[in-house]
Parts: sequence; C-alpha cells; structure tokens
Amino acid sequence: MSKTTTTTQPAEASEPAAEQPTALAQLGRLTEFDPRTLVVDPRNARKEGAQPDAALLASVSRIGVQEPISVRPLPDGSYGVFKGQRRWLAAVDAAEKAAKKGKPIRPVPAFVRDDLTDADSEALLLSLVENTQRRRMTDRDTISGAAQLELLGTNEVGRRRAAAVLGMSRNALKAAKQAAELKPEQLKEGTGYAFDLMELADLQSVEDVPRAAYRLYAAKRKDAQDAKQRRGTWQHELSQLREEQAAQRRREAATQALTEAGVKVLPHRSYDDTDRRLSDLSTGLGKRITAKAHATCGGHAARVDDDGEPVFYCTDPERYRHKIDGVPDAAEADAQAKKERARVIANNKAARAARKVRKEFITGLCRKALSEAAWALVLDAILHNADPVRRFPTKSDDNRNRDIAAFTKAADPKGKAEPFAELIKKTGKARRPNLLLAYVAAAYEAEVSDRAWESRDETARAWLTFLAGEGYQLSDHEAAIVAKAEGKPVTEFDAEEPTQPIEEPEPADEQPQAEPEENEASEAEQAEETARPEAEVAEPEEEPQEAPEEADSTEAEPEADTVPDEPQEADQEPAEAPEEPQADQAENAAEESA
Repeated sequence: MSKTTTTTQPAEASEPAAEQPTALAQLGRLTEFDPRTLVVDPRNARKEGAQPDAALLASVSRIGVQEPISVRPLPDGSYGVFKGQRRWLAAVDAAEKAAKKGKPIRPVPAFVRDDLTDADSEALLLSLVENTQRRRMTDRDTISGAAQLELLGTNEVGRRRAAAVLGMSRNALKAAKQAAELKPEQLKEGTGYAFDLMELADLQSVEDVPRAAYRLYAAKRKDAQDAKQRRGTWQHELSQLREEQAAQRRREAATQALTEAGVKVLPHRSYDDTDRRLSDLSTGLGKRITAKAHATCGGHAARVDDDGEPVFYCTDPERYRHKIDGVPDAAEADAQAKKERARVIANNKAARAARKVRKEFITGLCRKALSEAAWALVLDAILHNADPVRRFPTKSDDNRNRDIAAFTKAADPKGKAEPFAELIKKTGKARRPNLLLAYVAAAYEAEVSDRAWESRDETARAWLTFLAGEGYQLSDHEAAIVAKAEGKPVTEFDAEEPTQPIEEPEPADEQPQAEPEENEASEAEQAEETARPEAEVAEPEEEPQEAPEEADSTEAEPEADTVPDEPQEADQEPAEAPEEPQADQAENAAEESA
C-alpha cells in the first residue's frame, strides 16, 4: 500500500502581517539623561501647577527620580518631556545644586518614544492620561504608611532617611503613629484644615472635646498672622483643650460610678425642674439631709458638676416631705453664688492650662545662652535677694526641687540629701549660668499661684513680662493678669467663651485628585508652613549618621552665642500631656471650697 503524502502550501498573503509591539516596547527605550539637557514638550498637557513642592524636591535630592519620565525627539534635535514634568523639574533643581557644590550630577531615567517624533496628537493624549487617570492616596493611607515606616525602621538612621525622603521632619514621622489613631471624622476635619502630621497628632490627643479641630485651626490662623507668635496660641489652646478633656473624662467616670451604684443621674437643670440640692433641704425636725441618709428616698438622684464631682438632689422634695430651707431671695443668691464659683473655677483652670505651656517654654529657655535681660534678672534676683528668691527656701523641698529638675532636665531629685550635686558636677562652664536661671525661674514660678488673677500681683506681672520679652506668648488669662497689675482695663477676664475670631469654614470633602508624582509625600503637599516656619525641610546633603553618645563636657566656652548641647530637632515633638503635679491636684480639690 503506497503512502501518499500531502503537502499543504501556505496561503499567499496580500502583505506581511505587522508585528505587534510588546508592552515593554510600547514604553520606549530606557536610557538616562542629564536633566538639564531636556526641555518641556510643547504638547505636555500640564501648563499650571507644574513646579515641584518642597516634599518632591527633598525626595529627588535624596534618592533621585524613582519612576522614569517619558520623552520624545523634537524637530530641533532636543528631547521633550511629555510625562513626568514635575519629577524632571525636581531633578533639574537637584542637578543645579549639585553642580554648584562640585558634586556628581544624578541622571534622570527616561523612556524615549522615537515613534512619537511627529505624533503630536498621541503625545498630548498620553500626557493627558498621565495627569488625569491617577488618584492620590487617601489621607488615612498616607498617615498610616508614615506610621508603619516609623515602626518598621531598622534604626534611627533609617527613620531619619525615610523622613528626609518624604520631605518631612523627623518629629513629623514620629507623630504619624499618633495621628493614625484619629477617628475618621476628626481626620477628615483636621486634613480639611490643612493640619500637618504633628498638628494631627495634637488633635488626636484632644479629639473627644467638641469643636477641638476648629479651635486649633483658629489658634493656628492667629499664630500665622503674627510671625513672632510661632505656635504660642496653638500651645495655649491645646493645653486648655487637654484640661477640658480631662474634666470631661472625670465627669464620664463619675456618671458611670453613680449609675453602677444605682443612683439616678439627672441631666443639666432647666428652669422648670422641681428638684433641689440636698444642701438646700432638711427634715421636718430641721436636721440636714446627708446623701447617705437620703439614699433610700424615692427621689434620690445626682448631677455631675463641671469638675466631675457628684452633687446630690431630691427630684421632688414636696412629695417626699422634705423641708426647703432659705429665704425668699435664696434662689437669686444661689444663682449668684453659682456664677461666682464658676468664674473662680474657670480662671483657676485657665491658670493651670497656661502654667503647663509656660513651663515648657521656660525649660527651653534654660537650654539657651542667657540674653541680656535674663542676665539682668538673675543678677538682680540673687544680689538684691528679690522676694521670690528670698522666700524660695521656705517652700517644701519636693515643690522647690521639682521645677528646678524639670527646667534643667535633671533626674528626679526626690529623697536626695544633695539633690543637684550630680548635676552641678557634670555641668560644663558654658552651661553653669543656665543653672542659675533655672533656680531663679523656679523661685518666680513658685510665686505665681492659680489665684494671681484675683488681685494686682506685681511679682506675677514682672515675671510674665520678662517671659514675654524672651519670646513667650502670653495666654489671654496671663495677659489679663499683667493688664490688671498695670491698672489697665481687663477684657474677657471672667474666662467666658470668647467670640469666634473667624468664620468657621467647612473642611473640604475628599475629592478625586491627580495622584502625587513618585517620590512625593502627600502630607507635606497640604501642610501650611506659615504656622511653623522652623519646620521647613532643609536641603539634605549627606546621609544621616548615628549620633555618638555625648560625653559630659567641661571644655572651653563655645564661640557662638549658643549653649553646646545634645542635637535638637528644629521642630518640636507633638506636645505630651504633662502629668499634673501633686500640688495642682491639691489646688483642684480646694476649689470646691471657693
């Protein structure tokens, strides 16, 4: 049987099939350019907002352009950038700075699209796609990512490098962890007010206080209007908010305790309520009614006052046959007493909130070289035995030493026979005047009580005026103390809620936006630097190195008018709520008798 082999001839094609370009081929050929040799393509769709911001500039300066740009040949022989214009401009800036310093220039990676040499329409289309079909990360993702960088950093050098690449300060990266804990509505409001990471961390610490975000925003606006204030208004408002949040939590805890004990908790009193405080009631025999004795009464109830203390009531004294004490004008007298008590408590709270901010400023002041005014204060106080210094040794050891230790950042001296012997021993010549300032400052602070607002306090006036001259921003409460001591009219001295300084804007709803360029930190893109000018990102020159452990120095005086010390961040860390001193706690309790 013969085998027949059939050969199939290929069909003739009218023309050869065109080879389809691969996905990689469509990107173009990858090469590198000196960024200064490129030009912007005439068909680049981005005409406005092309200039890179500080974050992108810092990122490219540190690690270069990480995502290639796209260019095409132009008729004059140059290459035009039609995708990645902001990254290219950042690379140009970095190259020019490197050239001035005689350093190597980092090239910019680019895809060259030779096929678009004469295809203006296609180049424009791709440029539009680049800038419209991208979406920036959400604020939550940006903050969470920064927080993870802080946690995952292998060491401090790595964290500092990450902060520099993102165009933010080291302390801003530290603040990201706390900012990431913000509730969604507070995060939206804070980012709508253009709060940076450190400000968002501050907001998180007081987010349970109603309208906290707006009050901080108003403080930030006020600081921005006066460059000398820096963050003074913000810090005072933050301290006040923390006082309010602490009181709010005390009220919540007291309410819960009453509820668990089976006591009915009444809402705020209205004009038509029939309930009366037990202190206004007595038995038919004229005996005072105590809370313990009244616990079995069907009308037993309580309200929680502003300080979180329970005040016991009977909901219907007439029904339960209690006698209402007092005279016909008792209601009016009671209202006046309540108003005066509220005024005292509000002012004392304002005094404590201001003191915390003031002591933070004094601690920083005691780390700097003494100004002429500071030298004059120290010498006058010591040589003339000024009243605060003369009375200072009579204070209790714990109270006296607590502030000195805080202002010098010394170890807790409690229980030591010579509490500052070690501090004196290790302090170099350049820093010895700072110990004297810390002592005098502690003496003056011991004289400024919570009740300084009640009378013309010359010591408080002199001390607060000195601090203001050193750059401290007085709170409204402190300014009122100074004004009263100087015999000037005092406004808003009753610590009432101030009139809104500005119209409250609605935080912007999150809208789809163009995704940030590679290397760019979206948090820094929104931050307002006017409120913290010292936090501007300086141009990074070298990779950060681990700071060696500093030895105590007693060497020669420094040449500059600064005190040698451990390296400090240019910006401040998000303020931590300081623990209330025991003395302040005692004063809190004493307010009940005011």
